[in-house]
Amino acid sequence: MQPGNPDTGRDFGYEGRTVPGDGMSGREFGSLVGEFFDQGKRLIRAEIALAKTELRQEATKVKAGSVMVGAGGLLLFIGALAFAAFAIILLGYALPLWAAALIVTVLFLGIGAGVAMAGIKSLKQVHAPNQTIQTLKEDSQWASRTFQSVKSQMHGHA
Repeated sequence: MQPGNPDTGRDFGYEGRTVPGDGMSGREFGSLVGEFFDQGKRLIRAEIALAKTELRQEATKVKAGSVMVGAGGLLLFIGALAFAAFAIILLGYALPLWAAALIVTVLFLGIGAGVAMAGIKSLKQVHAPNQTIQTLKEDSQWASRTFQSVKSQMHGHA
């Protein structure tokens, strides 16, 4: 059999070129490259799954915080209206009506601001998918090292 013949086990699979040297065949090189890309695909799929999981967890936090802010705001509004009317009427017996209304308004603005700040604090606990970012960096380094290794093997055998 002649070099370059697929039956020799030394064919690259393109244009009949072979790998001379220590006997590493094109099929072995091809399988290394194929394995590299297969591992890369598996890593990408795993990273996507991890990112989805992390983002789902963070979205749950955002949803819970948003619901709390919204519900708190609505309850504050309804309660504030009812209590404001009560407080203004009650204070109206001791103070002029305008002063009673001003005192009650300032009081409710302060309480509403406190509840809103608690909701904002809850929303600030949402983080980027840090684990995914870190593993993507590691995967990138692995891919670069592996590709360089395969590349140097290819040049060492060419």
